[in-house]
Amino acid sequence: MTVKTDALGLLLTAQAALAALGVALPRAVGRWLWGAVLPIGLAAIALRWAQVGHPPMRNLFEAFLWLPPILAAGTLLTRWREGIWTVRLDAVLGFVVAFPLAFVFSAEEGRLPPALQSPLFVPHVLGYMLAYAFMARAFALECAGQARPARRCLAWGFFLITLALALGSVWGNEAWGAYWQWDPKEQWSLATWLVYAALFHVRASRPWRLALLGLGLLAILLTVTWINLSKLFPGMHSYAGL
Repeated sequence: MTVKTDALGLLLTAQAALAALGVALPRAVGRWLWGAVLPIGLAAIALRWAQVGHPPMRNLFEAFLWLPPILAAGTLLTRWREGIWTVRLDAVLGFVVAFPLAFVFSAEEGRLPPALQSPLFVPHVLGYMLAYAFMARAFALECAGQARPARRCLAWGFFLITLALALGSVWGNEAWGAYWQWDPKEQWSLATWLVYAALFHVRASRPWRLALLGLGLLAILLTVTWINLSKLFPGMHSYAGL
């Protein structure tokens, strides 16, 4: 565990602290503190972008930069569409990703590999980040008994994960000469898609919905961490480290 003391590190530390306070303090105060994660998170993305000279999505650290502000925006969208506040729920998810950003992941800068220098780079990675945030919220909302907003998050998340998977296939054909290479990351992304697809093809009771949403979230966590980072699964995506 290390404390980042530069300007980016201070933004990330503030983001983690605000997420924690959003969970701990009463909703009337917590929603303002959690809401502040949105501009702070966007400022962190903009600062990192200026530092590295390319969209910050090269590795796990940079991809995770997008998640706290996405989750904070999700809180506002749910309030607008459903009329409910999900501050504590989203702040918990936000803290889970903000803490490693501030204190665990390395912020070492690096050049963008040639394989990532494509117009599809940003929509592909951003699509997945949005999808993962929606799917995490779908599981948390279902756990909290908020079935309608959970279904809405699931629908948007599935659309985005489908789009990102399709864009990745097109990009793979441009970069490597084939739409599908059976790369470990591709296989796990497909497995994740199939789990969520099952939710649209079975009449699942709430326990089964929770089980499938939890299984899908577990597949996402394995894909972005263990499959990406473990040396047991070398492949085309091995550059996507911390």
